[in-house]
Amino acid sequence: MTECDAFEVRLHAAVHGYVGRVSSDLDPVELAHRIATSKPRRRGRVALTWRGFAVPRRTWILLLLAGLLTALVAGMLVVGSQPAPKLPAVVPPVVPPVVPPVGPTFVCPPGSTPDTPGPVDQARPPDGGPMAFDRRAGKLVAVLDAGKGVETWTFDVCTNTWTQMHPVWLPPTLEQAQLVYDIDSDATILYSDGKVWAYNLRADFWIEQAPTPWMAWAVYDPVSGLVVAEVADRNPWSSIKGLWTHDVESDTWTPIHQANAGPETAGGYAIAFDASVDRLIAYGDRPGGSPPYETWLLDLRAGTWSRSAAERPAVVAWLVAPEIVYDEAAERTLVFRRGPLTAFDASADRWEILPDPDPGMEPHSMVYDPMNRRLVNFAAPVWDKGRVVAEGGIEALDLVTGEWTVLLAPSQSQPAPSSE
Repeated sequence: MTECDAFEVRLHAAVHGYVGRVSSDLDPVELAHRIATSKPRRRGRVALTWRGFAVPRRTWILLLLAGLLTALVAGMLVVGSQPAPKLPAVVPPVVPPVVPPVGPTFVCPPGSTPDTPGPVDQARPPDGGPMAFDRRAGKLVAVLDAGKGVETWTFDVCTNTWTQMHPVWLPPTLEQAQLVYDIDSDATILYSDGKVWAYNLRADFWIEQAPTPWMAWAVYDPVSGLVVAEVADRNPWSSIKGLWTHDVESDTWTPIHQANAGPETAGGYAIAFDASVDRLIAYGDRPGGSPPYETWLLDLRAGTWSRSAAERPAVVAWLVAPEIVYDEAAERTLVFRRGPLTAFDASADRWEILPDPDPGMEPHSMVYDPMNRRLVNFAAPVWDKGRVVAEGGIEALDLVTGEWTVLLAPSQSQPAPSSE
């Protein structure tokens, strides 16, 4: 092997080892070959002269490598000093608010028979009243004015049995009363003629909260964990009106800003929260309007109202708002009052007619049973000559099959004696 060939091999090895440790486009083979062939060297210790001075071979190699190192480092510094290319900004898509599940957290224990009628001879409320479903206890809570004062009852949907509760404190009267279960506070809230009471079922205890003006309706909002209500003071000149939220735990009220006008007054409307579209559904009678019955949707987050173009068969309100509940299983709102039972699909903006209940059980109050995913209808009691002769029964509508099931038959009370 000639000296040129041997030098080329050594230089190639040295440069290749260095390039392997840094990032470079340098070809070590080509560089070593070009240097060895362009500067033939004599045998001996002197490989190159510079300005008349002999430079030893090892010194020359070290100088060459130092120069290469300087060039490579300078090149990396120059490249690093250049502005880095800007990547296009990634804007996250707008995600609509996710409505958290509102339960239930309670399930019927093994061996329960929710579809088997309860005992006919059991004690039951003598009349109907406002009701709400306690999702953590798995029971319906009902309050009624039985003439001797306000009574509190619970209905177990796993055994279809009534139980009268005996709290120490009770609301004094019921007038335009409404019940709303607040799962965030685990309390059933009673709004009655400017009075607010909270009921804890497990402790069987009522506690009075700060008074409020008269309210037209109240409904629970699972997104904020607050109760939404329309405050409509009976004094027409009062400024305490509009939509408000009620934080039960802190017992504070906050007005809701409305960006545009909705129905003239939602006081005569039935209100429910539709989790499928995160909107309040308001259905009611619009006096003098065409059509007389209309449906509105309220976006609580933006405070904007929108009117539905879908038409629904008329519901005779009889001076009171129709019953309304939200069907969580099918994600639709159910409305009923002395007319066809109908369902409003807000996402499709359409109404449909559902099977009517048993003609022998006149609708009185409807509550959604989230544990068994059914609509519970509390039939009105049977009156004769000014007295109740048969206490109302209870039936449930399977919202999947459309079939009604009797959960508690009407009582077998004897009719009042005839005066003839």
